[in-house]
Amino acid sequence: MQRVDATGNCQPRKSGGHKRYALAEHEGKVQALVAEKPDLTITELWQKIAAHGIKAGRPAVARFLPHLQLTFKKTLDAAEPERPDVKAARTAWREMPKSLDPQRLVFIDESWASANMTPRYGRCERGKRLIAHTPSGHWKTTAFLAALRHDGITAPCVFDGPINGAKFPAYVEQMLVPALPPGEIVLIDNSPLARGVWRAPLGSHKRASVRKVIEAAGAAVCFLSAYSPDLDPIEQVFAKLKNTFRKMARRTADALWDAIGIARDDFSPEECFSYFRNAGYGSTQSGCALAPHRCRPGQIAAGHSSTLSGRRRGLRKFLHRSTSAPTGFHRPAKGSVL
Repeated sequence: MQRVDATGNCQPRKSGGHKRYALAEHEGKVQALVAEKPDLTITELWQKIAAHGIKAGRPAVARFLPHLQLTFKKTLDAAEPERPDVKAARTAWREMPKSLDPQRLVFIDESWASANMTPRYGRCERGKRLIAHTPSGHWKTTAFLAALRHDGITAPCVFDGPINGAKFPAYVEQMLVPALPPGEIVLIDNSPLARGVWRAPLGSHKRASVRKVIEAAGAAVCFLSAYSPDLDPIEQVFAKLKNTFRKMARRTADALWDAIGIARDDFSPEECFSYFRNAGYGSTQSGCALAPHRCRPGQIAAGHSSTLSGRRRGLRKFLHRSTSAPTGFHRPAKGSVL
């Protein structure tokens, strides 16, 4: 009543839950230890704090880290991009797009899809596991190749099984070149990154026959800087495609190829140009932003190849029957178009 008479406030005072952190006076030291070795566990960090003569229990360390906005996480990346030679090459490459016209750039690469793909996460009651069922012993893997322009995806193609030294040149000759106007620049992936694993660049991409057939069509060939998937806008396309395939969860090869055709039509000219800009290819030499050509959904802008729209149109299936040149491929009896 004395407080009410003195202040006129009858609200209850705070009680409990306001104790100072035991490590509040050593905030800088804790942050320095974490910065020195970010992957320390709470127990290891507690031991290092104690080694510096700071008295605090392990629970006090566990409570103090969220207060500092320090969460436990890690993203694994390759060490090669930190090499001086790779850094210099990446820096030089980043300066190159300033002199390139995005309308002339064509990025080609390959990805994969399989019949055991499913969404990675889901929801269920707390304390229970969410069990998803997918084929674990036998499934079909499909290789998917495509070319990305500033206004759409062209020359889509699926192969039954992985890409090899005969399939990639066949794709370039039979699918890419017919959709390639003279004067364009074909940029081919040179990044040793596939399925989250770093490996040597595919030798099939650097075959002399690939360069020869592209240059014969009046186009130029250029390889991206090594260890630089962030400089290849088509990688963003494949990331979205795989997420779509996981949602569709197709369990047969035919259904998977249908899914590729459906997902391919989800990319608008504006979205494709956004991928270009995100990778650093979004302006011409004069520095003016390039507006993408507009066209109807499912179509490629005029002047590039046929529309190639629809669930199956434009996706061709080539089966490998020998290790020879492109003549080792044949179209199935039911037709060349899926």
